[in-house]
Amino acid sequence: MKAAGTAALTLEQKIARMCVTGLPARQADPQFEARLKAFPAGGLGLFPHNIEHEDQLRGLIRGVKDTAGRLGLSSPYYLSIDEEGGSLANLKAFYPHVPGNRAIGLSGDPEAAFLQGKLIGSQLAALGLPMNWAPVLDVNTNIANPVVGVRSYGEEPAAVAELGASYIRGMHESGIAVTAKHFPGHGQVDGDSHIELPVCGLTLEELRDGPMQPFTAAITAGCDAIMMAHIVFPDIPQAEGLPASLSRYFVTQLLRNELGFQGVICTDDVEMGAIRDTFEPEMIGELAVAAGNDLILMEFQDRVIRGIADAVHAGRITEDRIDESLQRIARLEQRMLHYSRHASPLPRGEWEDRTAELTRRTVKLQRDPRQLLPLTAGLRYLLLLPRPEKLTLADNTDSGRLGLDVLLSGRGIELTAKTIPNNPDSGAIQEVTAGLEEYDAVIMGTWNAHIFCGQLNLAEVITRTKPLIAAVLRNPYDAGQLPDAASVILVCGTSAYSLEALADILVTGVTES
Repeated sequence: MKAAGTAALTLEQKIARMCVTGLPARQADPQFEARLKAFPAGGLGLFPHNIEHEDQLRGLIRGVKDTAGRLGLSSPYYLSIDEEGGSLANLKAFYPHVPGNRAIGLSGDPEAAFLQGKLIGSQLAALGLPMNWAPVLDVNTNIANPVVGVRSYGEEPAAVAELGASYIRGMHESGIAVTAKHFPGHGQVDGDSHIELPVCGLTLEELRDGPMQPFTAAITAGCDAIMMAHIVFPDIPQAEGLPASLSRYFVTQLLRNELGFQGVICTDDVEMGAIRDTFEPEMIGELAVAAGNDLILMEFQDRVIRGIADAVHAGRITEDRIDESLQRIARLEQRMLHYSRHASPLPRGEWEDRTAELTRRTVKLQRDPRQLLPLTAGLRYLLLLPRPEKLTLADNTDSGRLGLDVLLSGRGIELTAKTIPNNPDSGAIQEVTAGLEEYDAVIMGTWNAHIFCGQLNLAEVITRTKPLIAAVLRNPYDAGQLPDAASVILVCGTSAYSLEALADILVTGVTES
């Protein structure tokens, strides 16, 4: 059966509707229109390089929609973005910076995840973006995972499932469709698929018992699309050595047939090193469609389309298979319209207060064995802060100086602030700790100290002579490896709201319940 409105399309035009591409510019200029006319892609993904400020982004979105309308493309046009909050927040320069998943996981509260989804969804609705490439539903069971980390709600499948389902509900209420990612789970690997093709040693039974649970819950919650992971599972022979994103077993047999997902299935970006460096573009397109994907995220569209078209002409893929995907894409467009018509986003005037409220619920005092909190006026504190850095391509963390010293000084705390290297060597540790006798206690921010072990060495040196309060600013796993005598506050974020909440806990010693 052919999808409505596709009978007059050529094979190449149909294939183009299965493609979601990027845009190199910050405006929908005549070059963009010429490109879209020549290659009528079914959708467009927005990335940090497309975003400068709110008015510019609104103009870009409006221009894309107008261009798609003039060219007779589908409406609503598929426009999507990775807006996860936390470490991957594209709109934070002009909208409140919503906490990311791991911070929400610290609260353990499904209503916090609902509010997270509602806030992010309200921001996207205000811009006119109908689809989010979120939530991340990976269960982060490997604490050395370089690409998921704070993007995950946590390490327990049931908790991730519950929080993810609540997020979906909040996003839908705001009028936005969602994409659960990265099926069947990206949290158990130690490779970054932006750079390499990771390998996972889990069996099918182990996947079903753990990483797949949040996706099952997402399907029940009405998830609109699911994004496939670029991961190879050598102990699952049915995949025939292919990454899950290009495997008919994972896409069609497991996700479509066994789990019963009837929505749109999309690849992760096939421009990522995991796929680009492993397969030729023509083969990527053929494998992706043969596997059962409905949308392919890409940049080198000409060769991908040629590979798919050649496979159809050669009889390796049927045109009916293409039409099946177009039917599902058409149903997704109807869902987008439905969400938009029934949306109840939060008014913009509430965003800042609700984000601050949500963030306060996520920052937690984990332990204070020496009763170092609240901070004491009149004591002298040394404040040691890392300079946050992007740890993966799926990360747009600001690299600027953290302003916690200003917040604490404004609350009457006497301190001296120093910036520390993210992985200090012995010389840097000696330099940082010189003159420790001048201070009564040390406050130290950690930035994945469980990976950058120089920070742990620094903490050990400090605790030999001074009380230490550690604020865990990224992955929460630092807490288990810091000295037992240290007080530990879990923050899992560096937004202005996170630092305000951290300053409040340091000064009052009280965590919101």
